[in-house]
Amino acid sequence: MAYGSVKVDSIVTSTQVINADDLVAKTRTVSPGTGLTGGGDLSANRTISADVATQAEAEAGAAANKLMTPQRTAQAIAALSGSAYYNRRPPLHRGSLFYKTAATTISVVAGAVLNGKLYATATAVTMPASFTNNSDYAIWQHPSTGALVADANYTTAPAGATGGSIVGGFHYVPSGRPTGFNNASPTVSAEILEFSIWDLTYRPSCPDPRGMVCINDAFWIDIYLAGASSYAGSTFSAVPSSKIGLTIADGTSYALVPAQYGGNGSSNYGSFTWYEASEMAASFGKRLPFYAEFAAAAFGAPEDSSRGSDAGTVQWERISKFGLSQATGVMWQWSADTSGNGSGGSWTANTEGRGNVYSTDARAAVLGGNWDAGTLSGSRAASWTSLPWNSYGNFGARFAAGHLVLG
Repeated sequence: MAYGSVKVDSIVTSTQVINADDLVAKTRTVSPGTGLTGGGDLSANRTISADVATQAEAEAGAAANKLMTPQRTAQAIAALSGSAYYNRRPPLHRGSLFYKTAATTISVVAGAVLNGKLYATATAVTMPASFTNNSDYAIWQHPSTGALVADANYTTAPAGATGGSIVGGFHYVPSGRPTGFNNASPTVSAEILEFSIWDLTYRPSCPDPRGMVCINDAFWIDIYLAGASSYAGSTFSAVPSSKIGLTIADGTSYALVPAQYGGNGSSNYGSFTWYEASEMAASFGKRLPFYAEFAAAAFGAPEDSSRGSDAGTVQWERISKFGLSQATGVMWQWSADTSGNGSGGSWTANTEGRGNVYSTDARAAVLGGNWDAGTLSGSRAASWTSLPWNSYGNFGARFAAGHLVLG
């Protein structure tokens, strides 16, 4: 039997007074907003949670009702940048993204991005089972996993990086490289030449980085003297300007005429003048080194001495600290430095039909000293007596290039 209703304005407990207006019906609901999940009526405790996007959703960028965490943001940036082959260097990082961890091992630095792949921690490069002295090695990157594999092949990706691309490289050398002045404290075992390590963000300005070393983050220079058969091409199958075992290009072993200057791959110059050495360097996207550059790069090579006889071929000898081979006392090497005096001069036709030169004293420096120069040879040895159109059997060249830091 119903006896009507009673209105209760408050409930008095032993500790507090609860007003009826402060009570909420359990049928009331809490609804999550955009980017949230959970909620429900008040018949039980409810939790509101963030609805975080999956990595796939973050990369797709289509969902308007999901939240992004710092992790998902970084993953999406790296993945989307990868489609544009994005490369990035860690803030204030100096040197190559790859660094030597031991004589025969290399890792990539933490925070590096290569082809859109972020290496959050330092990651080792898988190295070959064995090395060949005086040889270049490419570092290949797997297109999806980002795995890094070093291999001597510059044209075909090795196992572990199938379908990938080259993201760096280095040169491997025998023992005997000095670590101090005048051939002091030479290395006792073969090693990766740390000055030769390059990557997509840290490299020489020329198209082909093989056989070069970086000097003090300022410029790159060839490890070896230019070869008579060196010939610039559009692929890595071409003979580089810096390679062991080649006949040295000089005034008796003439260099090939570059294709850019009318060569056909078999025609040779009839001399090796400053003009021709400069032309050959330009065909590789390089130039002759300046005196100051050569002196810096040749530091550590034998001083005040020469080898005593014509080497004939590019060999691993008379090394500098930075790895320049046959740096001193082997061949006079053409320099980019020139001088002239137009006062009281006259026109001379010594450019092989490419115009006349007006000067009383046109000179082009040669550097390093030749095999029979005795104590005249050294890292700062220079002769300013040569004319740009001179060509001698003891005049050779090595080439240099600018330094690029990208990303």
